[in-house]
Amino acid sequence: MDPITLAKITPGISRLEIIEDDVYDAIAEVKIGPVKGSFKGKLSLIDKVKPEAFSLVVDQKSKIGNVDAKVDIRLDTVSAYESAISFDGKANMSGVLASKGARVMSGVASSLTKQFFTALRKEISETEFENTTSNLEIKNTINQSSNKSTMSHDIELLINGKKHNITVESRALLSNVLREQLRLTGTHIGCDTSSCGACTVLIDGKAIKSCTLLAVQADGLAVTTVEGLSENGTMHPIQEGFKEEHGLQCGFCTPGMMMTSIDLLNRNSNPTESEIREALEGNFCRCTGYHNIVRAVQHAAEKM
Repeated sequence: MDPITLAKITPGISRLEIIEDDVYDAIAEVKIGPVKGSFKGKLSLIDKVKPEAFSLVVDQKSKIGNVDAKVDIRLDTVSAYESAISFDGKANMSGVLASKGARVMSGVASSLTKQFFTALRKEISETEFENTTSNLEIKNTINQSSNKSTMSHDIELLINGKKHNITVESRALLSNVLREQLRLTGTHIGCDTSSCGACTVLIDGKAIKSCTLLAVQADGLAVTTVEGLSENGTMHPIQEGFKEEHGLQCGFCTPGMMMTSIDLLNRNSNPTESEIREALEGNFCRCTGYHNIVRAVQHAAEKM
């Protein structure tokens, strides 16, 4: 692979100079959330079996950490009109990069990988396989990320009584789709581990933590978010309860608290204090405001 092509398909590359056969000096610019870094190091192509396979080795260093990675890439002929690219990769990260956490880095690795293979597929399409790659399949088995597929799906969600026909990735969580694609930001994400309950919504009337559900699993279901509680400017009894009993402080946990409480009250119209506290066990209030939250639910119970 020539340096121009390699630079074109590798995300973030700002400079690539050949040192020797299949070894390149490289500078890459990578942005991870608020952290932006310039990486210097080497890219190497090894284990080349033209045109079927090669490995890309990355040894990059910067002030925000180091990256040591290897991606094995293979092109297999499926039929006279179809080929498949498969790859398997591992990456070790250190420094500030490592401190960002596995989930964040997994997402970054997945994004960079997708960019690389999208560009590689385009490059192949424009050169050797111009007439035969309409059915090209990319199979992602990179070990750095638990997300095994970048396929997309057309789904229909009934959200707060309104139908939404959207396209989502296989791996997309319902919480992220609600916030990022549909801009229903009242559904909060507080932990990424399904512990805090801030992302709770009602699905067919049942309280569900939306960060535990893939968006495709909600296809055809009725979803109620906090934005759908009031009607024609009139607050829902649970909203009124939180207002009257001062059941919120910072307000971050409030949407999830209210959705869980509605599920409880739909099942039990007159819960005891103990039953309310048990129902809210999966919702964290980091302001320690549980007493007023319980009173808010009791207030709503009297109104519903």
